[in-house]
Amino acid sequence: MNHKCLRVPVLVATLLFATAAQATETQQSETIEKPLFTPLIERYILDELKSVRTDQQQLRNDTEKRISRAEVEQTDRAARYVTDTIGNIFYLIAAATSLLIFAGWNSLRDIRKKTEDMIEIRVEQITKKYNEELELLQKRLGEQSKKILDNQNRIYTTQFSHSLWMRANLETNLQSKIEIYDEILKLNPDDSEAYAYKADAVLDLDQYEWALNLSDKAIEIDQDYGYAYWQRACAHAKLGSKIEAISDLKTALHKNQNLREDIEHEPSFEHIKDSKEFKEAIL
Repeated sequence: MNHKCLRVPVLVATLLFATAAQATETQQSETIEKPLFTPLIERYILDELKSVRTDQQQLRNDTEKRISRAEVEQTDRAARYVTDTIGNIFYLIAAATSLLIFAGWNSLRDIRKKTEDMIEIRVEQITKKYNEELELLQKRLGEQSKKILDNQNRIYTTQFSHSLWMRANLETNLQSKIEIYDEILKLNPDDSEAYAYKADAVLDLDQYEWALNLSDKAIEIDQDYGYAYWQRACAHAKLGSKIEAISDLKTALHKNQNLREDIEHEPSFEHIKDSKEFKEAIL
């Protein structure tokens, strides 16, 4: 019984000693491993940094080589271009000299003289052309100015003539009306309408020969003006020329059908309206 009691503490002590020994070995192992791994990592990092530095140095060297090569090529190209340009200039000078020699320009004095002659001829040609263009422009401007003045005069004449026609329509005195028609004819001597209306006023003054002449003038200006034939028919009727009056009346009605409404109210036809020829003419 006493031996069993002594055996238990011995076992416990043994277990405690073994545990302490194992812990000590583990601590020693960690202590040993930690210094072993750290130098390897530092070595790897240093190698990588060295590799990067080496690559960077190599890249810088390559870049400098390329820049140097490009500068050399550029310088060579510029030198070649200058050389070619100078050579071409000399070729051109040689060619020009040859042409001048062939043309008979044997000296610089001849070259200068002929150059001055050429410039003078060219300047004279340009001046002549400029003067011709200037004269043509002045002529066109003159024509345009004349057209503008003519149009202004025509507008003024038309407006003034229109006012005279309005005065003539409002005028009741036959002599004053004739004077107004004369003013219209001064503005436009080829106004057939003014001649015809003047003939109408002259008929009212019993000036039949005068009315006949005015009607002839209106028909001479405008052969399609029916009212002029009407006035001449009235003048012929007053002068007793029935055949001429009926012929002019037919022509007037043919050219202007609106005149048919005034036949019954026209006193100039009183002496011929009952004749057979007159009735046939107005059908």
